[in-house]
Amino acid sequence: MASAAVVRQRVKDYLYGSDYLKRPFTDFLNTGGTLSSGAVYVTVTNIGSWGVGDIVEFNTGEQAYVKSIDTDNNRFIAVRGWNGTTAASVTDGTPIEKNPKFTYAKIDNAVGAIIDELYPEVYVFSTGSSTANNSSWYYTTNDTGLKEILSVYYPRSGSLGNNEPWVINTWKMNKHMHTSGFANGIGITMWDYGELDHGDTFYYTFKKEIAATTDLEDRQVELVVLGAVYKLMGSMVPPSTDDTKDRRQTVQPGQEARDSSWFLSEYLRSRKEENMRLKEEERYILTSRQTRRQRTYRD
Repeated sequence: MASAAVVRQRVKDYLYGSDYLKRPFTDFLNTGGTLSSGAVYVTVTNIGSWGVGDIVEFNTGEQAYVKSIDTDNNRFIAVRGWNGTTAASVTDGTPIEKNPKFTYAKIDNAVGAIIDELYPEVYVFSTGSSTANNSSWYYTTNDTGLKEILSVYYPRSGSLGNNEPWVINTWKMNKHMHTSGFANGIGITMWDYGELDHGDTFYYTFKKEIAATTDLEDRQVELVVLGAVYKLMGSMVPPSTDDTKDRRQTVQPGQEARDSSWFLSEYLRSRKEENMRLKEEERYILTSRQTRRQRTYRD
């Protein structure tokens, strides 16, 4: 699990790490208190490094346009909420960036694009539960991101003691049903309850689609970072202007093109490795021989 801020910083470290000259100039707020969302006077530590027309980006993702400079008071007048961003209060002493090449919005969009394309190769395992009802065979699932149920089971009182895990054999996952009659359109149909009694709790393990950085396993954060860096670097590589050759065979010159290709290869390699890890982990999920046979036939 990683916050959006942590992922964003790791992306920045890759983007700017190889060449510090690409890193935007960083100043610090020196307002003597919190800068409110409506404040237009922005006091900084190094006013001499700012000029009219500069774009300042706060750690909230907000951008502001520098309208005029007041060198005597070490501050500038800014138009808040620039470039479609939302004005927000900012804590005094926090770093601010001048004319960043890779803005918060660009980085977040790249991270989001990579997360959107992870499934079905990369996902996380999660669990849910429901209550047995002797008057129903169908059970609605309300789990966010549920893509495929792998196993249904319950704690059984056996010869070795209580809470022995026991699988349910005859069940089926249902998808794409009309939500007016079936909440979320996803559910489980069970014809065999094993030793479950009315009111008992049963559990299920499923593949969950990753929807945000907070859904990621720690080991999955790096592959998302690599993919986001590739997308950001690739967007900065200029197209070929050599009209004498087939452009599909032309490699754009420059270090950024080579770096972009390297990050792409590392992203694809990491993605494949993670898929192999997930398949290996899936072998240890509690399931029945019948369920395994059904999934093998379907796959």
